[in-house]
Amino acid sequence: MRKIFLLPLTTRQALVFCQKTLEKPTTTPSIADRINKKAVETWAKWETAKTGWRKQLVYYGNRGLQRIPYQEWGLKSFPPSNPKLQAEQMTEGRKFDVVFPSNVMHKEDVPKVLARLARERKQLHWNRFIGSMVAMPLCIPFALIPVIPNIPFFYAAYRCWSHWRALKGSDHLDFILDNRLYRPISPPEVEDMYEQVAPDAPDFTFVTKSQLLERSAQPEEIILPAECHNMVAEVTKVPELSGEVERAVWQIQRQFKREQSQQAKSQQEQLQPEKQQQPPPPEHAAGDTKSGEKKSP
Repeated sequence: MRKIFLLPLTTRQALVFCQKTLEKPTTTPSIADRINKKAVETWAKWETAKTGWRKQLVYYGNRGLQRIPYQEWGLKSFPPSNPKLQAEQMTEGRKFDVVFPSNVMHKEDVPKVLARLARERKQLHWNRFIGSMVAMPLCIPFALIPVIPNIPFFYAAYRCWSHWRALKGSDHLDFILDNRLYRPISPPEVEDMYEQVAPDAPDFTFVTKSQLLERSAQPEEIILPAECHNMVAEVTKVPELSGEVERAVWQIQRQFKREQSQQAKSQQEQLQPEKQQQPPPPEHAAGDTKSGEKKSP
């Protein structure tokens, strides 16, 4: 059974993840999938290095991967959209089970959250896909450096592939929504998990852009704490969700810290002009009498 997990992380943000299905034995992997598999195997070997440039590269590379937006990872979890896949899904008529906690999220918000992820990031990934393609030829001269591989070129190539996968994943999710090939379900075990880890947390609320501009929405709060990422994987029986939840909550916490520092900075900037506008206290020249005292005749 094909599943899409929709897990609220905060009162405004939710993680979307498409569970991978087992491929048929006769299915021939695409060229992109074979290259990706080879890259994953190479990276896994480099992670075992204890010293040298491979160890440093893996360290900084993992830090960079950690900063890729969790929404992009979510879109990449969907199989790339193509006419053959769409025809098969329409012929079979099978729907994706969208797993969500109904005790935290309203059912009518499910298609809204999925549609926002599918449609609002398309232009972003298209622009950055083109930008990465333009950057790849510019990085070729770095291959002249001996010993160390052409890291800038491989990074640009990876980001180009990543944005392409996210773009095709958004097309696939858009196709699922347009043809109503989804069915929201709220399993009791997922509801119990949220009741256990966030018993007093407020509900998820779909916030529109107008509400954000007008600042009429309630303050955003975290619902799913980072330390429960292993529990999410155990309850859903999807090991990949452990890393997805941990990364997403880490990014949201960094976002909260940036917003708090920006808010504090803006408040300080507002207070400084007020202090400058206050008139200085009156100064009395030497020999002047104090206010209220009469001069002697």
